[in-house]
Amino acid sequence: MDIRDKVVIITGASGGIGHAAALAFNRCGAKTILVARRREVLQDIALTMPDALVLPADLSKEHDCLSVIEQSISRFGRIDILINNAASIIVSPSESVSRDDLLKAFMTNLLGPVSLTQAVIPHMLSRGGGHIINIGSPGFMMGIPFYTPYVCSKAAFSAWTRTIQAEWKNSSIVISEYFPGYIKTDSKPESRLGEVDQDFLMNSKQNFITRLFAKPKDPNEVAKQLVALARTPKILTYSDFSTKIGAYISNISPFRLSIAFQMANTARKKKNLKMFNL
Repeated sequence: MDIRDKVVIITGASGGIGHAAALAFNRCGAKTILVARRREVLQDIALTMPDALVLPADLSKEHDCLSVIEQSISRFGRIDILINNAASIIVSPSESVSRDDLLKAFMTNLLGPVSLTQAVIPHMLSRGGGHIINIGSPGFMMGIPFYTPYVCSKAAFSAWTRTIQAEWKNSSIVISEYFPGYIKTDSKPESRLGEVDQDFLMNSKQNFITRLFAKPKDPNEVAKQLVALARTPKILTYSDFSTKIGAYISNISPFRLSIAFQMANTARKKKNLKMFNL
């Protein structure tokens, strides 16, 4: 697919992968629609992007999801690509994670993309087709410690992605799943353990494999890959070899548990936590 003049919705565009992807698609001549909760941040990003549309929205709300699609169609007349990237990340011990935190994660990380996708499908079909790229997370296969709301909701998101891939195969709607691994971002997660940084699960004494999986990667590299994926759609794409190996190792229970246990112990030491911190 030629990206130039294509209309692309990018959710979670205020930072991390979303911000980098917005800039990358814009450089390729796409008409970009920036969706996130922080209006001011989106407006600042859009200053360098001709013909970009800023749509502040809380994707945990169905009304906002429907409004994003309606406003995009009103402005550009069509939507060619939808990138479901926005995510709620909440840090909490599994034994005490709240129902509200779980619901919040599922509303944003699963129900938001579902609502956006269901709303955009009729418009894509009327134009002869479209491409939906779902930014998943292989973390659910590893079982990333203290990220229960995020990991569980992303597992459900991946299950939904694969379900619609099966249902819509050979249709004019193409569904891609992208696994980025652990990505650098300026945005801190919501935390029930006090402030946490991106090295929360990592230390220099861990084995090489654990340090490799817990080291954040550059979102600009991911953005380039998303542009390539939009040009040549694939069923599943990993951001790099280590992410792919991590997904493979996650299916070997002793290795998976050993790596995740090291991450959990690192986090406990940094936050002075005991097991079952009730």
